[in-house]
Amino acid sequence: MLKETNSVAGAVRRTLGIAGSTLLALTTLAAGTASAQEAQSQESSGAVLDVVTVTGTRIVRDGYEAPTPISVLGTEQLAKMATTNLADSVNRLPALSGGRSSHNYSGNVSSGTAGINTLNLRGLGASRTLVLLDGKRLVPATLGTGDSATGAPDVNAIPTALIQRVEIVTGGASAVYGSDALAGVVNFILDKEFTGVKGTAQYGESTYKDNESQLYSLAMGAPFADSRGHVLVSAEWAGSDEIRGNDRPWNDAGYQLITNPAYRKDPVTGLGNGVPELIHVYHAGLGQATPGGLIQGCYAPLAKTSTNCALRGTDFVEGGQYLPFNFGSVISNPYMSGGDWERSRNDNLQSLTMQMERSTAFGRASFDVTDNTTVYGELGYSKTRAINHHALRTFDFNLQISRDNPYLPDEMRQYMVDSGYDRLAFGTVNADLPPVQGDNTRTFKRYAMGAEGTFDMGGDEWSWDAYVQRSTTEALQTAPGNRINPNYTKAINSTRDAAGRIVCQVNADADPTNDDPACLPYNPFGVGVNSQAVVDYITEMGRAEQELTQDVVAVSASGTPFESWAGPISLAFGAEHRREKVEGVASAIDEASQFFAGNWHASKGDYNVTEGFVETVVPLAKDLPVAQALDLNAAARWTDYSTSGDVVTWKLGTTWQPIDDIRFRVTRSRDIRAPSLGDLFNAGQSGGSNFTDPRVDPVTGQKPQYLVTSVTTGNPDLVPEEADTTGIGIVLSPRFLPGFTMSIDYYHIEIEGAIASLGAQTVADRCEAGATQLCQYVIRDPAQNDKIITVINKPQNILGQEATGYDVEMSYRLPIGPGDLELRALGTYFDKLETQDSNGRVVDGSGMNAGGAGVGFGNALLSPKYRYLMSVGYNWDPVTATVTMRGVSSGKYNNNFIVCSTGCPTSTLNNPTIDSNHIDGVKYFDLSLNGKLLETGAELFFVVENLLNEEPALVAGTRGGGYYNGQDNADFYDRLGRYYRAGVRFQF
Repeated sequence: MLKETNSVAGAVRRTLGIAGSTLLALTTLAAGTASAQEAQSQESSGAVLDVVTVTGTRIVRDGYEAPTPISVLGTEQLAKMATTNLADSVNRLPALSGGRSSHNYSGNVSSGTAGINTLNLRGLGASRTLVLLDGKRLVPATLGTGDSATGAPDVNAIPTALIQRVEIVTGGASAVYGSDALAGVVNFILDKEFTGVKGTAQYGESTYKDNESQLYSLAMGAPFADSRGHVLVSAEWAGSDEIRGNDRPWNDAGYQLITNPAYRKDPVTGLGNGVPELIHVYHAGLGQATPGGLIQGCYAPLAKTSTNCALRGTDFVEGGQYLPFNFGSVISNPYMSGGDWERSRNDNLQSLTMQMERSTAFGRASFDVTDNTTVYGELGYSKTRAINHHALRTFDFNLQISRDNPYLPDEMRQYMVDSGYDRLAFGTVNADLPPVQGDNTRTFKRYAMGAEGTFDMGGDEWSWDAYVQRSTTEALQTAPGNRINPNYTKAINSTRDAAGRIVCQVNADADPTNDDPACLPYNPFGVGVNSQAVVDYITEMGRAEQELTQDVVAVSASGTPFESWAGPISLAFGAEHRREKVEGVASAIDEASQFFAGNWHASKGDYNVTEGFVETVVPLAKDLPVAQALDLNAAARWTDYSTSGDVVTWKLGTTWQPIDDIRFRVTRSRDIRAPSLGDLFNAGQSGGSNFTDPRVDPVTGQKPQYLVTSVTTGNPDLVPEEADTTGIGIVLSPRFLPGFTMSIDYYHIEIEGAIASLGAQTVADRCEAGATQLCQYVIRDPAQNDKIITVINKPQNILGQEATGYDVEMSYRLPIGPGDLELRALGTYFDKLETQDSNGRVVDGSGMNAGGAGVGFGNALLSPKYRYLMSVGYNWDPVTATVTMRGVSSGKYNNNFIVCSTGCPTSTLNNPTIDSNHIDGVKYFDLSLNGKLLETGAELFFVVENLLNEEPALVAGTRGGGYYNGQDNADFYDRLGRYYRAGVRFQF
């Protein structure tokens, strides 16, 4: 059952559940007197600037009439999906690709982003998608650095119960809405005039009897003061359970991508030996470590490398017993294939989805102080807790254990003495230590006050709006079970004192200044061989608190000051001032970077933004033989950043309707994405990860693999990204087919100076390939044969990125029999999704269904070649049935790979060789049934996601992660299986 992680949230859930049940009973008793009320979307076909809403031009139009493409999700469509989280519904639209949720990136501890829900248009990153609530910005959810979610708000904070519709602009809109609208805008629009009471109670679980989820919501709206005022309140609680990888049958293959142990490069000529560098294997586990520890070999005195000895392959198990370990037929450290792979595999212990709990509350009051002036105030609150109980294990692949370690069995010690060995080469997953958890709690608060209204000027009516807003995110990042590396090192190096007791070596030294009285010796040989006191000495909870604050003051006005023969000329203008600030604290151990993961540092910084904009719509023609309508839309925005100076964004667009059946639209814009607080001021975080040294070992002819520490920090010298966007579209509404509308839109986005943290592997790879400016961030230790010990990962304006593609949307509604048939289809084709670094290295991520396969492609954009969503619904009041098909195309790990089996060319950094480069596509079917309880205002619903229990495509774990179907491809595939949800909604 769902675990209560917060007493307040539990109280909210119980209260809402009781209230929902009571209200449902009242509506049933009041059958015949209550009536359902549905909110309707606003539509206008005029070209006059009116109420501020997201259409890309501040003109109220539906998705087909807007000059910039827009998709709209109304309450009816959202209700049919009945997801526990609003972001899961929006992310089904094909134009959104790769957003974060609790179902993916759950193993990410150090960035602190695990558990947030973000939206990612065009696959360009969530930081380039502007998310608004009723046209107003939201504070970022996390600091982060060099992450696709850096600077993005958390959709968990949106008050779902009052959402009237969601409008998604799929085109650059920085001239209209400012920074971060480079890829587009998603605006959640509230039903501010809602009157009555409505609520939802739903429950769900998977076909595997896990991932239980619950959602309870309640909203009320009422007029007061003779309808001059209106008040709205809502509350919501939602939660879902965690799933681990070993709970899914498709995760039995142990499918892994490894470095081919047969691959060699000639140290003199640099030529390969004709076999692929990368190969796929099944039944993959760790070849260097097991839960209780694995002896890899023995060291002679003063030797820098180990040799095979008779103790190699000794696996320590429960109670310190030991068994022979059968190495696989293919060994490529740290992995192997075959043998006792199931004893050493670690990937299936990771969480597929996190435990989540979310509480939100919202209140709004408005009052008409005059007939044309309204004042309002809004309060918003959200608290989200996301827990990954099995984020990662504290593994060690290259330990050296002295033969004098008192926990080593005597017969093994004697063998080492007799054979002249003084140390063991040892690897362990440290099963006696708890897994490091990711436990993130975010508290969102929002306060807004404003006024809006109309006034007459020169006989024309003008609209105006002014508001002030503060929103904050208090992010508490904790990592329970985090290993303190210095304590682990001291504890694992044990000896016997004069009395024969096993103690830490530091406490047996003659130097009293080296003592650590708290140190307790750790037994590395086995499972269940260490006491809780020892574990407590080695582990502690990492902790950091950050408060992100956003203050906004904005004013705008719009009207029609001029008239032409083709219609009124509209004008809108406004100004905005915004301040973004972060303050934080971290634990002393984090600040000293002594943890295995996390190692957060207190961050502090702020910047100011001042903006002014102007926009106009000019009708150029009307009711002519070749132009039923022709409008020009233009906008410009001046923005001044306290950190990097000023920048100008602009937009030109036109719509041309030659006849009633056809409309053309064209836009060209300059857009920006400014560096976020995390990009600029993150004081740093670090963690260990698997790593492939780009230098070939002259002895083995291979690239050695080991653990390195990656340190991520901000960069205050960053400047805004700039992008040029072109959009061309056609809208068809044939008169001979009433009820049918179709749009086809082409887009081209070219970004200069893209901000990216390349990742530790890419930084080292590019340094070795000749990018000398990156070598300052790669720290090697001469005492360890120039082994890389640390890589500094710092965001820079170093990438150029380009995206090209097509969007198709069509809808058709026609009466059939006693009801209406509703058809809708949306699709996005990614023709190009190209990333080029400062050295001219290019990778096209279009058609890449996994994250670069762990070979150092850094922050390359990626997406399947196409995504689609099609639905067929039949509405026969009071029953509605809808079948949806959604899916993605097949793809590759990376478009730069060269596929071969024999006679392969030499593998290079830009074009590695691989034995297979195919990933299957997939399609899922969903079923939604809704039935109204006549005359009660209540509705029962039942939803089945992934109706056929389609398994995700088989995608190999990467060399750097080892998470099969884990972090890299979770954006595109359903890993949970068939999922059922059922519940009741009511409104009266």
